[in-house]
Amino acid sequence: MSNPLPLGEPGGCREARERYADQLAGIDCELEALTARDTKLGSIRVGIFFLLVIGFGFAITTGHPFWVFVAVAALVAFLVAVVRNESVRSEMEIRQSQSRTLRRLVRRLDRDWQALAADALGKTAATLQLDARQNALAHDLDLVGDASLFQLVSMAATTPGQRTLANWLTRPVDPEVAVQRHHAVKSLAPARQERLQFYTLAREVGSSTGDPDSFVKWAQSPMWLPSRRWLIPWGNLTAALAVAAIAMLVYATMAENRDLSRISLVVLITIAVVNLSIGSLLLGPVAQIFSIAIQSRRSVEDYAELFRSADLLPTAAPESDQEKHTTESIRGTLLGTAADQESAGHAMTELASIAKAGSLKNSAATFLLYLPLQAFGLWDVRVLKRLEGWKERYRRHAEEWFVALGELESLLSLAALADEYPSWASPDWIQASADSPDTETLLSCEQLGHPLLPDQSRVRNDVSIGPAGTLLLVTGSNMSGKSTMLRSVGLNVALAMAGGPVCCRAMRLPPIEMATSIRVSDDLSQGVSFYMAELKRLAAVVDHARELHGNSKVTGESSAAHPRRLLFLLDEILQGTNSRERQIAVARVLGMLVDSGAIGAITTHDLELADEPELARIAHTVHFRETITPDADGDERMTFDYVMRQGVSPTTNALRLLEMVGLGEEGPKPV
Repeated sequence: MSNPLPLGEPGGCREARERYADQLAGIDCELEALTARDTKLGSIRVGIFFLLVIGFGFAITTGHPFWVFVAVAALVAFLVAVVRNESVRSEMEIRQSQSRTLRRLVRRLDRDWQALAADALGKTAATLQLDARQNALAHDLDLVGDASLFQLVSMAATTPGQRTLANWLTRPVDPEVAVQRHHAVKSLAPARQERLQFYTLAREVGSSTGDPDSFVKWAQSPMWLPSRRWLIPWGNLTAALAVAAIAMLVYATMAENRDLSRISLVVLITIAVVNLSIGSLLLGPVAQIFSIAIQSRRSVEDYAELFRSADLLPTAAPESDQEKHTTESIRGTLLGTAADQESAGHAMTELASIAKAGSLKNSAATFLLYLPLQAFGLWDVRVLKRLEGWKERYRRHAEEWFVALGELESLLSLAALADEYPSWASPDWIQASADSPDTETLLSCEQLGHPLLPDQSRVRNDVSIGPAGTLLLVTGSNMSGKSTMLRSVGLNVALAMAGGPVCCRAMRLPPIEMATSIRVSDDLSQGVSFYMAELKRLAAVVDHARELHGNSKVTGESSAAHPRRLLFLLDEILQGTNSRERQIAVARVLGMLVDSGAIGAITTHDLELADEPELARIAHTVHFRETITPDADGDERMTFDYVMRQGVSPTTNALRLLEMVGLGEEGPKPV
C-alpha cells in the first residue's frame, strides 16, 4: 500500500521558479530605465511649460511675431513631451502589472498563502456563487478560500474566470468533459509568454470599473438616450452655430469689425456655457456608462486581445460523443468565423473604435481637442449614440462571451500548474463495463501527494479506494496523517474533474461525485449541537449516495448521462456520543453507503471500531503510526513519517501527547 517518494519534487518546479525569477529581474531592470526616462521627461515638461507661459505672456503684451512663434513652438513641444511621457508611463504600468503577475506565480510555487490572500486576486469569496453542497465540499477539502486549491491554481483575475474555476473544482463532471479540459490544458502549458500576457491583461481588466459582470449588466440594461432624444438635434444645432460663429469671428477679425467680433464671441461663449452645463448637470450617467463600457481605449483593446487568446486552444480534441467539445465551443464563441459579424472579436474591434473617440478626455494629450468638441457639439452624446447602437446589435451575446472567457481563463490557470509540475500525472478516467461493473469502480492513486503542501515536505503514498462493496478504513494515532490523506484524495479528484494534472505518479478513477464530513461545527444561532450538525451532514452524504444509486437503477444512468458513484471521505465521525453507540452508528451509516454503491474512506483513532464485525467484512484497513525516541536531554520526542501501512494501527498516542505538554500524571497540579 505504501511506497513513499523521497521528499521534494523533480526539477520542473525548480525550473519554473528560476524562470520566473529571471523574468522578474529583467522587468525590474526595464522599470528602472523607464523610471529614469519618466523623471527626465517630467523635468522637460516643467521647463517647456514655463517657456510656454513666458512666450504667451510676451506675445499678448507685445504682439511681437517672435514671441508668438515662441509660444506656438513651446505649445507644440509641450504636447509632444506629454504624449511621450504618457507613453512611458503606460509602459511602466504594463511592466508593473507583469511584475505583480509573476510574483503571484512565484508565491503559488512557494505556497506563500499569506501573500496570496493579500493579493487583490485573493479576495474572491463574494463572487464565486457556490451552492450548499459545493460550499460543504470546499470547506472540508480546502478547495476555495485561504490556503486552498483555488489559490494554488488560480491565475484568474476576472469574475467569470474565478467563478468558473471555483465551480470546476467543486462540481462533478462527465469524464469526457474532464478529458477535453485536460487535453486543452496540456496544449496550453508550453505557451508561456502568451499565458503571461493573458494573465497580465486579465488582471488589468479585472481591476477596472469595466469588469465583465458590470459590462454584461450594462449591455442588458435599458438604453439611456431614447428618452432624451432632444440631445442629438441640440448637439447638431450647437455644432452648426459654433462653426458659423467661428467663421464670422475670422471674417470680423480680418475686416476689423469689432461689433461683429463681439457678437461672435458672445455666441461661442453662450454655446459653451450651455453645453458644459448640460454635460455637468444631465450627462453624469453617461460618464458612468463610459467608465463601464469603454473605460479607456486600452481596456477595450485588452478585452479584444483576451478574446483573441482563444486561438491558443487546440483545434482538435479527444474523441467524444458530444456534438461540440469544450474548446470548439470557446473558440466558436470568442473567435467566430471570417464571415461572422457577431463574434466577440469582431464586436470588440468595433467597440475599440468607439472607445478611441470616447477616451479623448482621459488623456492630457487629447483633452485640449476634447474640450471644444464637448463645449460646442456635445461630443459625449455623439459617442453615446454610437455606443448604444453597438449595444443594440450585440447585447444578446455579451453574457455568453464572458462565460466563454471564464472557461478560457480557467484552462489557462490550470495550464500554469501543468507547466510548473511536469511530473504530475494525467488522470485516467475509466468506465464501468457490463461484464465487470464492480472492478471498474476502483479509485487508485500511485504515489499520491497533498498538492497544497510545500514540495520539500510532501510525502506520497499509494492509495486505493473501492471497488464497490468495500471501503478504506484508515486508523492511526493523533497527528499521524489520516486527515491529510483524506484531503489528498479529495483535492486530487477535484483537480482531475477540473481538467488539471494530479499530484500523483498515476491516477485511475471512475465517474464519481464527492461528499465529505471532515470539518463540522455546531451552530448556536440555530440551536444545533455538534452531534446533530454531524448527523445532518452524514444524512446528506447518505442521501447523495442513494440519489446517485437510484438514478442508476431506474434509468441505467445518472442525471448527468454517466453512471456515477459517490466517493465519500469521512473523518473521525460521530465523536459526540459514547464509544459503543458510536461504533454501532458508524457501522450503520457505512453500511447504508456501501449498500448504495458508494466507495470511500473513513478515518478513526478508535481501534475498537476496526473490530466491529460489520466493518471488518467490508473494510480494507490501513494505518499511520508515530515513532517515539529520546532526545539528547533524555526527553521523549514524537515524530511521524506519514507513511501508510497495512493493517490496524498498533499504537495510540493521546496520553503520550498529554505528558509531552505537561498534562500527564506528574504535570502541574490545580491551584
